[in-house]
Amino acid sequence: MDIIVHLAANTGVGPSVENPALDMEINVVGTFNMLEAARHNKVKRFIFASSGAPAGECEPPIHEEFPPHPVSPYGARKLAGEGYCSAYYKTFGVETIALRFGNVYGPGSGHKNSVVAKFIKKAINGETLEIYGDGTQTRDFIYIDDLIRAIRLSQSVKGIGGEIFQIATNKETTVSEMVDILIPILNNSGIKNIKVINGEQRLGDVMRNFSDTYKAKHILRWIPERDLYHGLDSTVSFFVDAIRK
Repeated sequence: MDIIVHLAANTGVGPSVENPALDMEINVVGTFNMLEAARHNKVKRFIFASSGAPAGECEPPIHEEFPPHPVSPYGARKLAGEGYCSAYYKTFGVETIALRFGNVYGPGSGHKNSVVAKFIKKAINGETLEIYGDGTQTRDFIYIDDLIRAIRLSQSVKGIGGEIFQIATNKETTVSEMVDILIPILNNSGIKNIKVINGEQRLGDVMRNFSDTYKAKHILRWIPERDLYHGLDSTVSFFVDAIRK
């Protein structure tokens, strides 16, 4: 085996807040075990799925040299994973690469509970969409096909052991703006009378989050290609087609 792409995780901020001990055990210990397996089996390259969460509450755009100040257990365990990756590169020579994903969405996300997938599933089921807080919190929404291209490039580009890359769109979008794009797409797919409410702000959420992708562009030769409207349109089509089959 030449490369490990480590995507397995207990996902999301919410579960990490509800049970931080379990989240740490699954994610931090799990990543450590995967790195140990890579070391003992002489795997050349190890790609770790991180996020912008280690940066915490800061003035974006987030870049790779930001001092980390995570505000949630989710961000803390991503930071721990990055730390172990750095150590295994420096000490044992495993070519670790940490990819800090933005807010990933797209076809195939039926199992996810992140905001785009969750809102589409709730709308299809006739449930109310609840935005945590006033909706002005921002995210950097990255389409799955763009993300996969970044992973593939990180497998083949030489001389990037120990590096971290922001994999996002370099575009700041509020949750309310995303919903304003999503609802007409849902309506055009026959899903109408969608109710949206604002609830309490969620513990562990940051208010602003988007990334500077300069490093990925110039070292990986990667740029995102799918804009949010067309990405959401493809995602809604996936969910609607799934329920019609």
